[in-house]
Amino acid sequence: MSDINIIVFKGMLKTVDYFIDQLIKYCHSNSINIYVADANIQESYNSEAFHNFSNRPNTVMYTINNVGIRLESNDGINYWKRHNIPVFDHLVDHPRNYDDALLKPFCDTYALCLDLEHIQFIKEYYPLVKDTFFFPNGGTEVDNSIPFEERPIDVLYMGSCQENIPSFPSIKLFEDNGASFYSSTISLLLKNTNLSTAEAISLYLDSTNISPSKDILLELNLNYAGLIESIARRLTKLSGMKALDDMRIKVEIFGGNSWIDEAYPFSDNITIHDRISPEELMPYIGKAKISLCFIPWYKQGCSEKNFDSMLNGALCVTDRSSYLEMNYRDGENIIYFDLSNPAQMAADVKWLLEHPSAASIIAQRGYETAKAHDSWDVRFAELISTMRDVIHT
Repeated sequence: MSDINIIVFKGMLKTVDYFIDQLIKYCHSNSINIYVADANIQESYNSEAFHNFSNRPNTVMYTINNVGIRLESNDGINYWKRHNIPVFDHLVDHPRNYDDALLKPFCDTYALCLDLEHIQFIKEYYPLVKDTFFFPNGGTEVDNSIPFEERPIDVLYMGSCQENIPSFPSIKLFEDNGASFYSSTISLLLKNTNLSTAEAISLYLDSTNISPSKDILLELNLNYAGLIESIARRLTKLSGMKALDDMRIKVEIFGGNSWIDEAYPFSDNITIHDRISPEELMPYIGKAKISLCFIPWYKQGCSEKNFDSMLNGALCVTDRSSYLEMNYRDGENIIYFDLSNPAQMAADVKWLLEHPSAASIIAQRGYETAKAHDSWDVRFAELISTMRDVIHT
């Protein structure tokens, strides 16, 4: 008999639903009671079965990016608050994107963050959140059966490129309406790719002797940090892909038309496919020798693509984060590259493709490390332990 009961909400986005499906499988395999509610099907969260499950002792709710967190009881009070059910909100994007739910939480909210800086951001600006926990996404193992040398895809990239931003909104705080703010912070990120966006904003303000209040600093991060970060991510991705193209390396991108840019024309070496669902994408990783990863500007965390790559036998070539560097060593079980030096990245990829025996050894070690530290099973075991600690405290 399980000592914990978990309600999960899904139904808003295929990518995060795929993560939740991994949790459902984990719970079934470990005899943990779980109830699955679909945000698109009202009967799934407004039925006798749902209410009976909610009234069980030691019940928690797990969601990704706030789905279901606003659910209300018949009396208009937040459902989770009414039933004293703690909510574990897995934020797979920066917390600034969920300001409305974090500033004044609807219920007892525990935030699960992909980056250590995100935890500090919540503690600084959202003190009413009950607690925060470091929780990088895990990876899913689907198919590792094709030997490295026989894999038909040389380089795979999973995901879109950030959309181009032709103009920026004005910022009344600055005399030039923010023109220098935008140009300087983007330049800071491109020159020092280890900086987070929040750090770049703080450095710019320090250089101008502006001492904004906490509210103004939050406003800058909420409304403008995403724009700055998007430009930096787009430029580093396009530069990296252009360097691979110039090196005549063949790359399969599953990311759609966002990769098309007149300033970065690609030859036939770069094949751009439409975005596809995670279920459709995963088998392609098992056919790739190298999986190129650009971490979503998480300097102290990681997303799932690095671990999906390694768990399905591809050699992960990625930019750095302090979390990755805890268990992954350059040239041993992973290959790191500098975002500001795409030419060197392309040269390294070319060498790896020309030396498949050496590359396959690194890929195998990456698989073993990811299996031990970064699969969804490992991650969910940590999550269930955290949930138990919370409900028994």
